[in-house]
Amino acid sequence: MTVGQVMQAYKDKKHSPCPITEKLIKAGYQQMRGGYIKTAKKNNEVVDYKQALPTQYWHLFESYFKANKITENTLFTKRIVCGELIFWMAEVLNCVDKAELEALCDEIISNPIPNKTCKRAPNKDRHFYSRRKWNKAIQDLCFDKIVEKVENICVE
Repeated sequence: MTVGQVMQAYKDKKHSPCPITEKLIKAGYQQMRGGYIKTAKKNNEVVDYKQALPTQYWHLFESYFKANKITENTLFTKRIVCGELIFWMAEVLNCVDKAELEALCDEIISNPIPNKTCKRAPNKDRHFYSRRKWNKAIQDLCFDKIVEKVENICVE
């Protein structure tokens, strides 16, 4: 799957509802620093997990593609590990059964890392999660199904 195919498949998804992704992010499952968060702050975008901002559409198009100067021929591979982005990609294209996404979302939300044991917890009101563990679970459930769907859309 190429970046060009991903762009084609997601170009009209800016305003697509993604209630499960929003639920996940609003529970605190959002990258804390670096990557798209750093780019968002640099570009004066609102960064607030309670509002699910910046959006994952912005993350994909403005941060990943544009800020990284990615070309359309670049392969979009499993090196992409951001769980909330992959989750959103699966949800807005209906790549994964909604019940499976809900179940994974609920499992993630119900398994936070206790704030007192999380060394990187600057905000004690926010829940934190094992991003390595859950990003892998999200990728395992969603990535291949995203590839299949995007490639089918781009053939049509």
